[in-house]
Amino acid sequence: MKLLLMLLFIINTLFAYEGHNKWIGVFAQSKSIKYTDQKLYATLFWDDFRKKVKENWKDGYDLTSIKYGNGKWVGVFSKGTGFKDESFHSAGTWKHFRPIVLERWKSGYDLIDIEYGLGKWVGVFAKGTSYKAQSYNTKNKWGDMEAIIKNRWKQGLKLIDVQQGEAKWICLFAKGSGFGRQTFSSRGYWSQIYHKIDQMWQKGYNLTQLEYGVGKWIAVFSEDAKFEHQRLSFSDDFDLFVKKFDQNIKDGYYLIDLANGF
Repeated sequence: MKLLLMLLFIINTLFAYEGHNKWIGVFAQSKSIKYTDQKLYATLFWDDFRKKVKENWKDGYDLTSIKYGNGKWVGVFSKGTGFKDESFHSAGTWKHFRPIVLERWKSGYDLIDIEYGLGKWVGVFAKGTSYKAQSYNTKNKWGDMEAIIKNRWKQGLKLIDVQQGEAKWICLFAKGSGFGRQTFSSRGYWSQIYHKIDQMWQKGYNLTQLEYGVGKWIAVFSEDAKFEHQRLSFSDDFDLFVKKFDQNIKDGYYLIDLANGF
């Protein structure tokens, strides 16, 4: 009876969030994560966000994840990343953002996170990552991207980031991620992708990327990610999400991916 009530509570909670804009944090606990501290910052204004990034750099924090959603720019700042240097750049169209990525690669930087919001592409670049090589692909339809991903796997590359914007999907690949065999799943509803994540956890996979775009949730799962434990925290109330974030940090978990969707 208690198990049934617990299951009903979980199901009702999931459906209560269905169709609502929600913030989702993918958290992990692992000795392989070298972070010593982590915090969130949110603002409505891009110029404020840029200033905060530079302030945090001075305080020894790196920007490890960026997300735009529900009118907010949100940054995840971490200490202990091991990065030797970091920069971030933006452009209004993919046509103008693409040359920035290529120039940063030539300068020895790796692209660690990519985001699209308010008509703007934003890339976070760092030196001192584990990546050995990077590449990306773009497709207008997710269905057309699936064959590309599988071909990249055959080339020894792993899928490390997924982003949707400007009517296209962007997939970022890299060697040296440390991930083993990968698989991915797409679902139209949050309750469906949540159920799939639970199934994959039970099979021994780690959730390494979660993204929402044009009515579709994309989850990327990896073996050998070296996460001892993982958990999801989500809420349609950002202030409540921040409280859950703080509690996860107290519990010894760090945020490895931030998502926003419906």
